[in-house]
Order: sequence, then C-alpha cells, then structure tokens
Amino acid sequence: MSKQTLSALANHGQTTIHTSPAISNTTGQGQTTSSTLNALIFEHSMGGINIATALPKQTYGETNITDTSNMQPTKFSMNKAKLTPFETQLLAQAKAADKDLEVFGASSHKYHLNPPVSEAEVLAFEKKYGVSLPKDYRAFVQTIGDANAQKLDIMAGPYYGLSAFGTQVDDLLYEGSEIYLKAPCALSPDMTQEEWEALSDPLLMSEEDEDDFEEDEEVETTETEEDYIEQCGKVFGGLLPLGSQGCTYYHALVLNGKYAGRIVNVDLDLAQPKFAFEINFLDWYERYLDEVISGQLLDDRPTWFGYHRGEAAEVLLNEYEHTTDRKTQTDCLEGVYHKKPPLEPPLLDKIEKLIALNNEDRDFLIEILSQSSYKRAKPYLQDLVIKKPKKVFQYIWWYAQDHCADWVPTVRELLPTITDEETFNFATYLLAETEDFEEDILPFTDNVNPQIRSTAYYTLGESKKKEQYLDTFIKGLQETDTGVLRTVMQALSEIDDERLLPYYKAIAKRFPEEKDYILSNLERRLASFGLTIEEARK
Repeated sequence: MSKQTLSALANHGQTTIHTSPAISNTTGQGQTTSSTLNALIFEHSMGGINIATALPKQTYGETNITDTSNMQPTKFSMNKAKLTPFETQLLAQAKAADKDLEVFGASSHKYHLNPPVSEAEVLAFEKKYGVSLPKDYRAFVQTIGDANAQKLDIMAGPYYGLSAFGTQVDDLLYEGSEIYLKAPCALSPDMTQEEWEALSDPLLMSEEDEDDFEEDEEVETTETEEDYIEQCGKVFGGLLPLGSQGCTYYHALVLNGKYAGRIVNVDLDLAQPKFAFEINFLDWYERYLDEVISGQLLDDRPTWFGYHRGEAAEVLLNEYEHTTDRKTQTDCLEGVYHKKPPLEPPLLDKIEKLIALNNEDRDFLIEILSQSSYKRAKPYLQDLVIKKPKKVFQYIWWYAQDHCADWVPTVRELLPTITDEETFNFATYLLAETEDFEEDILPFTDNVNPQIRSTAYYTLGESKKKEQYLDTFIKGLQETDTGVLRTVMQALSEIDDERLLPYYKAIAKRFPEEKDYILSNLERRLASFGLTIEEARK
C-alpha cells in the first residue's frame, strides 16, 4: 500500500491500518477481521483512491484494515468515473489463476459479477421481507460489481456461485419467505448434535409418513405441508440462501441474532449445519478469492471451502500447540488437513514432533503427514498397521496408491484375521492394484459375513483372469443373500460362458418379482444369450 493511500485513509479518520502480519479468518473472538474487500469498498466510497492495485496479489490477511465499524459507503459522494472496477483487481487475479475453470463450480459462474445493486433495491428487499441486511453483505452488493456486465442468475463465488441479489430466497424454505426470513435464527456455531437433532427431527418423516404425504392430496396433504413448512421455518428461519454447493448443500447468511452476518453451511437432508469461521461475509468472500488465486482450491480432492479454518498451516499448528481447548485443537488440525498438499518440510518436521507426543491426535497427524510425504509417513504407518489396519489401508489408498505394492505382504499376513467389512474393502483395494491377487480373495467368497462375500466377488470381477474362476462364480449364483447375488451377476459382465445359463434360468424362476434389483441385473446377463426373463422361465 502506498504512502499516499495510507495518508489519505489516516487523515480521513475512519480507519486504522497496520501492515504487520496478522491472523486472518479468526475463529470469532469478537474482533472484526479486516479484508481487502473492505479496502475496496472504502476506496469506492472515497471516489476512487486506488487501494486495490497497491495490495499484494495474495493477501491472506497480511495487509489489514481494522475498525471498519464506521465505514459508511453511501456517506460520501461517489465519483463513478474514478472507481477502480473490482473485476480488474482480485477477481481478475482469480480468473487468471483459474483460466481453465478447474475450481469446483467455476464453470457455472465463470467469475462473473453483476452490476452493483442500488440503494433503492436494497431498501425494497429489506421492506418486503422485514429484515435488515448485515452491513458487510449490504456493502458488497451495493459496491462490488461490474457496472457494464449483464445481470445473470449466478455470480462469482464459492461452489456454484452466489445467487443474484434478491433471488432464490426460497431455496431453504420452499415458500413463506416473507414470514420465515425475518424469523429468529435458531442456529449457532456451538450447537451440539443433540440440540440440532431436537430442532430438526420433526422434519424427518418415516416411510409411512412420506407415503401419506404424497398420496393424500385432498384432505391431509395441505395441513401436513403447512406443518412441514412451519417446521422448516423453525430450522432455517433467519437465513438468506446465498448459493448452492451441489446436491442438498447451501451456504446462507445469518440475518439476525448473535451471529448475524456470519456464513453458515446447511444441508436440506439435515446434516448438522457448519458455520464458516470468518466473522463476516466480506472476509469469507475474500478468503474464497485468495484460495483460488493461491491454487488452494485447484485440487483434485473435495476442498469443502468454508467448512474449516482458513489461516496458514503454520499458524494453525502453532495455535494447536499452545491451546488446551479441545475444540480449537480439532479445528486447527482439520484446517491443516484441508490445505492443499504437500506441506513445506519445516511444517512436516513439526508434525513429526507432534506425532512423537503420542497424544489422542496421533493417528490424524499421521494421516496429515501421509498426504504430503509417503516416505516420511511410512515408518509411522508400519507401526500403526498391526493395531489399526483399516486406517493404514485407507491412508495408503487415499494418499499413496503408487505404493500399494509395498503393503501387499502386510495385507496378506493380516487378511486371515480381518472380520470387519470396511477393513476388508480397503485391503482388497490394495491387493487389486497388484498382480495375482485372486488366490488371496477366493476364501472370502465363503465368509460368514455377506458384505465380505460381496466384496470378494466384486474384487474377483475386477480380475483380468476371472474366467478362470467360473466355478466360484457359479457357486455365487446360488447365493441366498440378494446383495451377494446381485454383485455376482454384475461381476460376470462380459462373460458369456454357456455353463452360466442354467443358473441364470434358475434365478429367473426363484424371483417371480423384482427384489433388490435382481431381475434388472439378470435381464442384462440373459441379453448376452439372446433371452428375456420370460423366456428363461419356460
């Protein structure tokens, strides 16, 4: 930031600026976290003081503007001709960093911004719904935008983007937004699982209730629907939906109460809500742009932006070491885990020192180490595998598939002792990455656990030599467990051996009606022999 800009801001008396490194995206201790977007908004209000161009390309809180409580963007006359378009600042950097639109959801919004919203539009929205928009979001929609852009339904933002201002307000409530948007927000960052279940359980219907809800259209459906919408209002009231994360997940803005202005991630399928750690909309949005620019969100893994702390890994590890609060420790490690690997060697050194403490986070720390360096993690994995084979098999499969062969002897040694189906699943994943795994799997087609039998048949079905094990598959076609039987038929895809036909015909007769997708799978197998199910039953 230039001396001229610093002087202008200081003389104005609205803002205190310091340039020493600071922690951004705090966990919420009451202070206002500064943001580059705050600076941009202030720039606009001052008639075009060019703050943004002087800021570093990746801010991460290194340039901080504090005490933004007195900022009033509409208080000053705005010289539109001098405004520095936001799109040429951070957003342009994000576009350049993700020119191929690889960040999840970017192909939907393409880093587009709508024109800023007028004061009249904001006031009309607030009047219609009886709400007062949090100042950070209000300032954003009025100040940040592209005056020359076409107004579209979706704007640049996390996941599939931000909904255009004033749209999609019913995404969480279905209807009745005029009532429930202003209702008290019942959510909090400290809500326990038990508290969430007590609030949300009335929305859960039994299968019988769902059937009644769908079938009884004339008498009871309206009442039930009204009750359901009212309960939705209790669960999601006081939240303004901002955009979709895909499936049933949304990010929303808290409109009232203690946590007004915070972002919360919610799920219409009623997974417990998760508050973003940023204390206002602008810090949350800037973090998104920073993580696009830095490449943090250019990752093959699910990044789950906004669900974890955003500070630098070294900051998080330092706080983890120096706090005794268990939730804070967990939050810190979750934040480190979600950093794009590999972490720098000094951070891995620290992680190894923490592993040596043998505390309750040891396994998780080994997992974090495995993400960045298989070589450094291997000794800890070898030590852990006897007691916790499932975790080790998972870590190898998730983070070090190129090294599956290293673990085949260990897997073979432990295989006879495995009774847990998930452990067996991951053991087969490792084995199937090597040659000649079939003989290791065969005994498990007779396991007492049907899920293990099903996995065994599935794994054999992945073999390039599966035709050699036709007798084993024929045994599987006589299974009484429908889940196993279905897997056997799927595993026999592309095998047209005539010896299978009598057993397919027997299945057709055993199942006069569809059950667990047996007949739909059988239909595909019979088609390769030119037969229908009806013909097979004759």
